[in-house]
Amino acid sequence: MKNYKHIILTVLSLVFFISCEDYLEEEPVTDFFTEQIFTTESAVESAVTGMYIEFSSFAYHGSGMLNAMMPMSGKFWSSQVANVDATSLNATPSNININQLWGGMYSTINSCNVVIKNLEDSAVELNNRDTSLGQAYLLRGITYFDLVRLWGGVPLKTEPATSDNLNTPRSTKEEVYTQIISDLQLAKELLPDLGEYNPSRPAKYVANTYLAKVYMQLAGEDNGNPALWQSAYNEAIEVFGKYSLVSTYAELFDISNENNSESMFEIQYTSEGGRRSSDAIRMFNPNNIFPNVNTFGRIRPNKEVFDQHVNEYTEQDPRVDATFYYGSYTRANGSSQNLYPTITNNNNGFACIRKYTDPSYNGTTTERNFYKLRYADVLLMLAEIENELNGPTNAYQYVNEVLARARNTESGVVAEPADWSGMTQDEFRMRIMRERQYELLAEGHSWYDTRRRGYEYFLDEVITLHNTQPNLGNRDYIYPISVKNMLMPIPSDEINSNESISEADQNPGY
Repeated sequence: MKNYKHIILTVLSLVFFISCEDYLEEEPVTDFFTEQIFTTESAVESAVTGMYIEFSSFAYHGSGMLNAMMPMSGKFWSSQVANVDATSLNATPSNININQLWGGMYSTINSCNVVIKNLEDSAVELNNRDTSLGQAYLLRGITYFDLVRLWGGVPLKTEPATSDNLNTPRSTKEEVYTQIISDLQLAKELLPDLGEYNPSRPAKYVANTYLAKVYMQLAGEDNGNPALWQSAYNEAIEVFGKYSLVSTYAELFDISNENNSESMFEIQYTSEGGRRSSDAIRMFNPNNIFPNVNTFGRIRPNKEVFDQHVNEYTEQDPRVDATFYYGSYTRANGSSQNLYPTITNNNNGFACIRKYTDPSYNGTTTERNFYKLRYADVLLMLAEIENELNGPTNAYQYVNEVLARARNTESGVVAEPADWSGMTQDEFRMRIMRERQYELLAEGHSWYDTRRRGYEYFLDEVITLHNTQPNLGNRDYIYPISVKNMLMPIPSDEINSNESISEADQNPGY
């Protein structure tokens, strides 16, 4: 059950957690006033809540990430007119969603910097100091990890924004990764163990897992450096057995089963307060699926994404029904609407994502949380890492645990997806990446997974797979063959407002 709800933006949030754009127009509050906020445990908790509000904000995880990253991953289609450039993998620096996402990420980083700065500099003894610092380092490390994978080298800001430090040049990718690893190492040391703190906030094992992800990413960029794969294993194995998979895949997305035994980090949303929260309900669910409020079905999986899953395991895999609306669905008024693969043209010539249901959705706010990290991801990571280090023999145990759970249904155990065996290292390497798609689709991993194995992998598994699939309809785009799509364009808002960044700093090809 949901154990934690976001509070409405308080005066503290308005004081500390404003965007860099706001700083161009307003004078920052005085350091004296800021320091006073960090003298009591309750005020520090409010400041920490403010960080999570920024992390979950409409600009970042609530909408910006969904509308920018999903289509540009090459695995999703979007009907949003303003997002045609991203959907066709021809994104421009002026794309509204890319600009929104960048701003939301840096607002989150600034909120973390405020907490870190004031707690590190304070001599006041607070029982929640270390836990609060650990969360600030974790969120800053995760956000920079998102940034560096999307844009490469980015401005590195580790101090609260003031009128004196607004203009920051791009740091190198290596410098950003150094900061990420430092932040996550500190988070690992400062965060509490499971059961020692608010169960809806991340424990130290989330930092272990993100460190493992960092090393996996770096290994992919360094020709499979065994030392980096070993570092990834050393972090991921610390998490093994600390969480457990829920019984069936479908119950993961039951809104009454949030913050469950598999959940490692959920972004918490609430309908209380009236503040616009996650757009996932509106973006993923097909039109008129809930009574009294419309949904757009604006972001939909590409046809080949659905086909891959069904062709690999058949529709008997319970994850197919838990992940997709497909074939047809019944509207709230009782009428039927066909979807892919029954039809292939127009907007409904695509399946829709089923994971984000909330019958109480009011068009603005939702009770539906968003998985940032769950334990099945760790098991698939361990399978991939073990295969890279030693081949598949000892890697099967991790992926087969995920597959065994996938076969469970409320009415019994089905045959697919069957356990893996008898693969070569190369076969396992390819299959584990696709398994991540089947298990984690629409949970925010597609952009990263399609790029971290390098351009040739991206070309084969995204561009070619899409362009040659046999059911292209009249709303599909032919993707360009271009290495530029390994990164997003630096947003025009940043180039126009940051005097230390110019057009010459733009990513190649944009």
